[in-house]
Amino acid sequence: MKRKPIAVVVAAIFSVVLAGSAMAQDINAYMGTSPDNNAKIAKFIKDKTGITVNQTFQSFGEIEARAKAEAPNFNADMIIGCGSPLAFMAKKSGWSDPYVSPAWKGVADVFMDPQGDWYNIANFSFVLVGSKDRLAKAGYAMPTSWKDLLDPKWKGEILMPSPLSSGTANMMRFSFLALYGDDEGWKFIEALDKNIAYYTRSGNAPTDLVGRGEFMLGITSDENVKKRLDDGYPLIWSIPNEGTGYDGTYALIFKGTKKRDACKKIIDVLGTPEFSTLMAEIGYVTPRPAPNALYGKTLPKYIKLDLGKAADDKPKNNEIWKQKLRTDFK
Repeated sequence: MKRKPIAVVVAAIFSVVLAGSAMAQDINAYMGTSPDNNAKIAKFIKDKTGITVNQTFQSFGEIEARAKAEAPNFNADMIIGCGSPLAFMAKKSGWSDPYVSPAWKGVADVFMDPQGDWYNIANFSFVLVGSKDRLAKAGYAMPTSWKDLLDPKWKGEILMPSPLSSGTANMMRFSFLALYGDDEGWKFIEALDKNIAYYTRSGNAPTDLVGRGEFMLGITSDENVKKRLDDGYPLIWSIPNEGTGYDGTYALIFKGTKKRDACKKIIDVLGTPEFSTLMAEIGYVTPRPAPNALYGKTLPKYIKLDLGKAADDKPKNNEIWKQKLRTDFK
């Protein structure tokens, strides 16, 4: 029997190893949407690319603090889900690895950095949720204005996240400051604080706590509301007459990753219509048009915001918060 040259055998084995490693690619990512939604996103990526996302779940605020502490030597390859302050800071600080993805061609500027430093995979907002049972028992209706929350009857019955830990809460804060102006905005926030039972670590926590009937009202992220309604939670949700704020859910590649090609494939798949459909089914407002499961055909009334200014003002506003308001959260 004729023997194959050793070089041919080695080359064949090497090819099999390379093919196997390509099929078994994985990356490490910081992911800041809810655990349920992180799992949906990771599954979508795995199904479309074969890449496994090893995720570390933290709130937007915690991911931002972690990235600052680790820079410029990050313990992840990319972020899939952070707020605008970190995305903008990463670009300014040179922490993000630019990649202009052809899969994102045609989306609005709010969803894609021109140089490819960040991609906004979906916008989210905050809403007011109420416990249907608790409100009915008390004979109270859902507030129709944000200022209705200042009524003393709500004392100890409202939850909201803390902007010291939650990107969603930072969005709430900069939205109220934009709505009322800095002086009146801080007066509103201080008055609201008197009725807050306590501040939560996560932007989604008020949805669950109010849904379980532990409190009457919550100011919360909109991302889990549809899921909890589908789960049968006795929730009511609304957006007061003044409107709501918004922020993006940003993805970016960390400079220095050794898995840049895999990260690029993930960025590509996040720009597809199929991914926008997935996110719209959760309740997000997406880069590609898709039916929204929470809002339907009519999107919310938005407060006029400058996200760049909001990101720049965050450190200053955190210091003001620490001076004027409670700093603990749970």
